[in-house]
Amino acid sequence: LLSIGYSFSYAMALSHMNNTQMPGLITNPGWLFVFLFVLSLTTGAMLVMWLGEQISLFGIGNGSSMLIFAGIVSHFPKVIFALMRQHPLKAAIALIVFLFISALIVFLEKGERKIPVQYARRVIGQKVYGGQSTYIPFKINTAGVMPVIFASSLLNIPMFVIGMLASWFPYLKGVSGLLAAGGPVYSALEFGLIIFFTFFYTAIAFNPTELADNIKKSGGFIPGIRPGKQTADYFDYILTRIGLVGAVYLGFLAIAPNILLNWILGLPAEAIINGTSLLIMVGVALETSAQIESYLIEYKYGSFLSSGRLKSKVAR
Repeated sequence: LLSIGYSFSYAMALSHMNNTQMPGLITNPGWLFVFLFVLSLTTGAMLVMWLGEQISLFGIGNGSSMLIFAGIVSHFPKVIFALMRQHPLKAAIALIVFLFISALIVFLEKGERKIPVQYARRVIGQKVYGGQSTYIPFKINTAGVMPVIFASSLLNIPMFVIGMLASWFPYLKGVSGLLAAGGPVYSALEFGLIIFFTFFYTAIAFNPTELADNIKKSGGFIPGIRPGKQTADYFDYILTRIGLVGAVYLGFLAIAPNILLNWILGLPAEAIINGTSLLIMVGVALETSAQIESYLIEYKYGSFLSSGRLKSKVAR
């Protein structure tokens, strides 16, 4: 349904451009073109989904993420070579910015706040349960890339509608130019929406009261904090502070490449890779490297862990 909706809107937009701005863009306009366009894009979307599932089943990593990763990385050589031919100094500065933002993503994606949890020791019969200490990890970026996707999708809807109506209402052309992607107004709105959706997504994904109740039922507590409501309030306080850092980080990541490379260096828009693509690329690379490492460890120690020698040692 999503594929049909998106492809139909693209087909109608192309038909509108063919009638107003670019005559001859479509060789045979009409409903047959719309039908074939929708059918082709929907079939292609289903094929890509199937390929992603096959990679997930028989390969390493999430298939859909790997396909998106490949699409982003395959765009690099063309952009880099074109930039080096036209602006060698700016290309070097852009490479430094790219490496800095990538390192920042790795640092913040790996960062987490560890909340210590202590479990009381219980004696049941002749066995002793509990008594150990552990921790609950809260990542800095608890919402992932979803707030950026929500914000950009929400902004694209009015931009698309205003762009369609601008041909009939001339005064909307100024509004369309003001809300152009990459502009100051667009960047400010995107930054604010990312912060809002980060807190919204975190509030949906995490329930501090339920988490505190589960810890209390398991006989656990946070040192220095009473179980129950105080623990829930403490979780809410920590999530609010971490969520603010994560929201600002995501907002900065979404608009920083455009500000640094377009506004300051004056590079063309096609030479700029947005922060969402960088976040997806680095996140998929980290996830895939972790899976490869786990597979290598399992392959190296799998025979030892399944051998009878280890079982005899455990029995003794």
